[in-house]
Amino acid sequence: MKRLIKIRSRLTLLKPVSDLCLMVCVSGAFITAQPSLGFDGVAFLGDSLSTGAATHPNLEYDSKVFWNIFNGTTDLAVTSALVPPDFQEVTAGLAAPRRLGPSTRENDGGSGWIWHNVIQAISARALETPTLSYGYLLGRKLGFPASDILLAGENGTTSRQSWLHAARVVEARSHELPTNVVIFYTGNDLCTQSIEEIIEGKDYGQELLKAMKYLALNGHSDPKGTQIFIPGFLPVTSFLHDPSILSHKIRLYGEEVTCQEARTRMFGPKTAKAKDLAAAPKEPEVEPEFALFRAIIPPNPVLLCPTFFGLAREDSAHQSQLANRVRSFREWQRKAVAEFNEWRGLKFPGNNINAVYLEETETIKFDGQDVAGDCFHLSASGHAKIANAMFTKMHATRF
Repeated sequence: MKRLIKIRSRLTLLKPVSDLCLMVCVSGAFITAQPSLGFDGVAFLGDSLSTGAATHPNLEYDSKVFWNIFNGTTDLAVTSALVPPDFQEVTAGLAAPRRLGPSTRENDGGSGWIWHNVIQAISARALETPTLSYGYLLGRKLGFPASDILLAGENGTTSRQSWLHAARVVEARSHELPTNVVIFYTGNDLCTQSIEEIIEGKDYGQELLKAMKYLALNGHSDPKGTQIFIPGFLPVTSFLHDPSILSHKIRLYGEEVTCQEARTRMFGPKTAKAKDLAAAPKEPEVEPEFALFRAIIPPNPVLLCPTFFGLAREDSAHQSQLANRVRSFREWQRKAVAEFNEWRGLKFPGNNINAVYLEETETIKFDGQDVAGDCFHLSASGHAKIANAMFTKMHATRF
């Protein structure tokens, strides 16, 4: 009897997981296609930057913190006080944007489809703060209601998933496209086991081109026209050497450390050895539910992005190679925009879908206050800088 009571207690602790599974399996989480005659709105395709992942100040790179957020002990609610001052008026009320999940294009017909939805639901609950993301801030400043701001990106994805994210936008409003679409894939395309494995600039550009063509071939542009914006790749390599960022202080396993120290320790507890990249933090015996949850969360970001957090990160030659790849990405972003506009003009001469390159994001200067609690993602301040950099040109094309 005691054993049954213990099992029942543990199942109760897993209720957040079961609730999410029910939401995914029964209601078809995230995906609700609806008829439309076109709409004046904006969609954002991208990686964790588009979801506001790790942006909330309550987030720390600590599996116990993640677990407390997931089970409701720690709150990720966003209040106006967390919104950058120059965006507080336009985001008044903080109405949520429309978050798009996997489309039918991502349905493999098996358990992978269910698992994909569950993982995205868990990620949304424990990591994301969409109302602090650059897309939400930008969309509201452009004057769009929250319901017409579509977030189609996903944490951990790269440019190779951009066409699948385009499919989410196409399905969301029964093939009708918004007046603005932003395709912006940033740091994850640089995150591999080694420099040699990073996607080539030409291939990066071709992936973006594939997404743009998918929108043109499968979507119907708004009567006012649809502008596809390709922001220039962010200067993320500055995160490796900027003194303000390296000296920025974060919370790591209950203590305050600088980003430089956190990276030296490979984001592990104080006793962790730098050479042991895969070492999970030593913790006392914990309940099985937390142990299972922790198995899903990598013990440190070194495993997620060795090219940025690994032992070679301080090598000047390594940093130069990353910077060269960023320059190549930007070159092929421009070429993808030009090729798309030429292709669209020949194939669909009457089509009013146009691509625009936004070079303004290439020169954003990030500093310590713009970095989130993992020294890699952006804080609300960093998201605000991106939104402001993109606003002027996007506003000019809208009015």
